[in-house]
Amino acid sequence: MKTGKAGALILLTFSIAYGLLAFKVPLTLLAQRETFNARTMPFALGIIGTLLSFLILVLPSGQTDEEDKVKDAFRGLDWSSVGLLIGIMIFYSMTLRFLGFVISSIIFLVGGFCILGERRIWLLFVGSVPLVLFIWFLMGRILGMYIAPGEIFYLLGVIK
Repeated sequence: MKTGKAGALILLTFSIAYGLLAFKVPLTLLAQRETFNARTMPFALGIIGTLLSFLILVLPSGQTDEEDKVKDAFRGLDWSSVGLLIGIMIFYSMTLRFLGFVISSIIFLVGGFCILGERRIWLLFVGSVPLVLFIWFLMGRILGMYIAPGEIFYLLGVIK
């Protein structure tokens, strides 16, 4: 099996599972009647991922070279960076409630950029702080979604 087809098979499995799990997202009574709710995007992403990966599996790849092995595709990759990125994702999910969206997201992005090789401090913060503040403003102020500030602000007495 070629590496592209193996990747498509893995993505197909993931997309089907993701689409099915979208049905388990809880909805409020009012959200059940809305056209766009918390289930819409996960369900749409599951369908799109399923269709695209299925097309990759079924359509010819166009390569006439000899079959490349799956293990050859994974040889020589930077697995330490992958492990660090997974670790920082876990750290982000564990600190989100305590530090809040803004601080946790900035730490996550700066850490991710550092892991990927960026060393210019000014670029780390110029690339992460405005993006996080824009997303926070968009979600909290424009779309009206409540984003908890973080428990640290209550403990420090900044918010009562």
